[in-house]
Amino acid sequence: ILFPNWVDTQAIKPMAEVSALRPELGIPDATVVALYSGNLGTKQGLEILVQAAQRLLDRKDLLFVICGAGGERQTLQTQAQGLGNMRFLPLQPVQRLNALLNLADIHLLPQRKDAEDLVMPSKLTGMLASGKPVIATTQPDTQVGKVVSGCGILVRPGDAAGFAAAIRQLADSPPRRQALGARARRFAETHLDKERILGSLETQLLAFARR
Repeated sequence: ILFPNWVDTQAIKPMAEVSALRPELGIPDATVVALYSGNLGTKQGLEILVQAAQRLLDRKDLLFVICGAGGERQTLQTQAQGLGNMRFLPLQPVQRLNALLNLADIHLLPQRKDAEDLVMPSKLTGMLASGKPVIATTQPDTQVGKVVSGCGILVRPGDAAGFAAAIRQLADSPPRRQALGARARRFAETHLDKERILGSLETQLLAFARR
């Protein structure tokens, strides 16, 4: 019996107002934020973020925000030198997680090909619960691919041009972002909600006990 990673859909949820981080960071309301938030390690293949940002320098309305800590942070910052469309934030306290995830107009989920179906990234649950679309580098037949295909765009791992094109597509279409984000939120509420999953665990344990 599988009990998947869960998310507290009451703590992580779409915000009616603009995230407090946007004015705090001086990001204009009209700017589309493409956010990566999570571990900055080797498994994620994060160099694709810099490669995509380089391809989208013509988009003055688009900002890449990278938030987190890890062994690849310094390497990424070095690679991103001179890119005016990429900003790095330190790891944020859990009290600001919902504001951080709602800073995004688009969530980015890069992964290397050799790790795309090794684990289900825990960061994906928060992305979906925030009600924003996701762009993931994975094949459609992986677990991540099956989830994200309904609420975002899939790109082949390592395909920086395709990754940039997907970001451009969503940046150009607020209605599509809204529709995909609504699907993401519904999926989180239906399949990833903490109380639903723990309630199911309790039901199964009681059933085993009765046997």
